[in-house]
Amino acid sequence: MTIDWRFSLLLLALTLINYYAGCAISRFSDKSIQKLSVTISVVLSLAILFYFKYANFFIDSFMALFSFGATTRDQPIINVILPVGISFMTFQSITYPIDLYSNKLKHQATLKDFCLFMAFFPQLLSGPIVRASYFIPQLENNQGFNGKNMLEGMALAVKGLVKKVIIADILAAQIVDPAFENPELYSPLFLAIAIIAFSFQVYMDLSGYTDIALGVGRMIGYKLPINFNQPYLATSIANYWQRWHISMSSFFRDYLYEPISSWTWCNLYTKLLLVFISIGLWHGAGWNFVLYGFIHGSLVTFEHYKKSKRSEAGEPLVVYRGTRLAIRTAQIFLIVSVTRILFRGGSLSESLHYIQTIFFSESNLMPISLISGITLLLAGISQFSPIAWRDKVMKYFITMPSPISAGFIVLTFYFLIAFGTNKVSFIYFQF
Repeated sequence: MTIDWRFSLLLLALTLINYYAGCAISRFSDKSIQKLSVTISVVLSLAILFYFKYANFFIDSFMALFSFGATTRDQPIINVILPVGISFMTFQSITYPIDLYSNKLKHQATLKDFCLFMAFFPQLLSGPIVRASYFIPQLENNQGFNGKNMLEGMALAVKGLVKKVIIADILAAQIVDPAFENPELYSPLFLAIAIIAFSFQVYMDLSGYTDIALGVGRMIGYKLPINFNQPYLATSIANYWQRWHISMSSFFRDYLYEPISSWTWCNLYTKLLLVFISIGLWHGAGWNFVLYGFIHGSLVTFEHYKKSKRSEAGEPLVVYRGTRLAIRTAQIFLIVSVTRILFRGGSLSESLHYIQTIFFSESNLMPISLISGITLLLAGISQFSPIAWRDKVMKYFITMPSPISAGFIVLTFYFLIAFGTNKVSFIYFQF
């Protein structure tokens, strides 16, 4: 993974393919021509994504299958560098012709506006995935700079930086990375804590980037979609995906699940599994990601099956309150955290090795420092505390006198510089 100016040609290709597909859809009223234009743009865009991200995975899997698992190559057949944020760019680009075709976007954008939509720098590399029908109309009514937007945007950006630099990076450097790099060195308890720490790390990392993107966008007069809604307070796996990385999960719902919902040759549960396996593969080219998607898809289908049976029997929906709510929330959080071993492990074999080490490690090493322990505690408090508390803090910051808010921002940046590290990149840059 790297940033290379030559990949600007990749962004240009995705821009031109989908812009001119949109031109064809707007110009021709014939539905067959419009459908052909959408199909060509989606196929070409996904082919680019497939080449850079999945070609070696499928080639290796094919060769392993027909050689009965025996592979002797140390180097990939196709030597390509994964462009930063290619999945985000690809998915965002295809929303334009699809939204025009489905009339979610009422008229064609100019080439200048579409280029701005594709290259909008705050969220270009790591989302949220912004749909054409959401963003392009804002280009026509942008109010530009104003004091209120600047202050609100700055508050969001600072909040995101604190999440990333202070919480996510400390958890990564002091707990998560050591545990996953050499699990046999540490005690089972430390390895278990690292699983929980990684859940908080990945949330703080991605939601931190999202807050920065939303904040910078707000400062220059644009609104980006909300991407998280306290996902670790979910009471089911389906509810978790409604709260987690909302722009991505809703993309798969609207642009994959809805189109295949008309298929008659497979049932609802098979369609749900296909969607979640696709979500797993979106996160990375590896069997660990396929299994990650399959597990979550299986859990969602099981929840849907139980819900339908209760409905058929005339039983009311389950409502969790009090102690039951706390227990249920903890159960879902633990399921999500444990399956993230597949996300963080690097490969299926490394993930299985980590799980095995938890049960069979004889080490007593438990290197939880005071800083990492406090950071882990703060991560939990920030996620499980009432959202109204955080809204009050943000409102107070925005309404305080400008010299005080400016001084607070300056002190925060000094704090970030003093305690931050440049060694931990954004996790979702690889996607």
